[in-house]
This record gives sequence, C-alpha cells and structure tokens, in this order.
Amino acid sequence: MEKVVVEINGYFVGFIFKDDVLIRNTIPLSRDEISRFFGWGKVSNKKHHIKMAEYILKLYFGEMLDREVRELINYSLDVSPFTKKVLEVVKDIPYGKVRTYGEIARELNTSPRAVGGAMNKNPLPLIIPCHRVVGKNNIGGYSYGIRHKINILKNEGIIYQ
Repeated sequence: MEKVVVEINGYFVGFIFKDDVLIRNTIPLSRDEISRFFGWGKVSNKKHHIKMAEYILKLYFGEMLDREVRELINYSLDVSPFTKKVLEVVKDIPYGKVRTYGEIARELNTSPRAVGGAMNKNPLPLIIPCHRVVGKNNIGGYSYGIRHKINILKNEGIIYQ
C-alpha cells in the first residue's frame, strides 16, 4: 500500500493506493486537519497524484461532477457488503440534490442509524458523495466536521446562506 499526501494551494489531500488503485482519500484539508484526520504519508509530487488531488479540489468546490471523477480514476470500495450497498445508493444521488438517511434506509430495508454508520465508513468522500445525505430535520453528521459538509453543500448550490 502507498500512503501519500499532496499539497495544492495550501490544501492537503491524503490518498491510500493499493496496487495503483485508490482505496481511500480525504477531502481538502488544512495542514493541522490532515495530521488529525489522516496522519502523514509521503508527500508526493507525482503527476498522477497531483491530478487526483486536483479532482478532489474540484469536487470540493463544486467545479466537477463526482460521476465524471469516477469515470477518470481507478478506485475500489474496500468495505463491508452492507456499507458497499449503501454507498452504491449514495453514488446515484445527483449533484445539487440531497436524500435523507431515512429515505435511503427505507430503500434498503434498514434503519437510518445503520445508513449513518455506513456513511461514516465511506473511504472515498466526495467521490462517493456521502455529504449529500442529510437528516430529516438537520444537516446530519460528517466525518470531517459539519463546517466542511456545509461548505461542500454550499459549493454545490444546495445550501444558500
């Protein structure tokens, strides 16, 4: 496995690759956040790592569609069968739209809490848009913090503030 961090314009994105297949990434984070959420990997200047970080930045700022990125990269969801089933539903939430934990739970005949647990295990945030899953009466949780979730949803035009 290869664990790397890429810096672009003061943002840090972490990646884990297994045999050149992306199995985990972070959202764009500050230097302090990358240490807290990911630790440090080798700092990479390889072109394909930089390109991948550019995609993640574009996703964060609402400048690219997640389905486009999924077509451009080689990734694998290395998660439990249940989490994979939930993430496959989440993958189909269109840009600019949200679904609730409850809606997804009903579709999969499970509980909103179980859906939230699967969201918390998403190894490919932004690529698999778990930020588009919200609570019935609130924004819901986000592994990287609510502030980031709100920013991403604002950048996608979902939240207007």
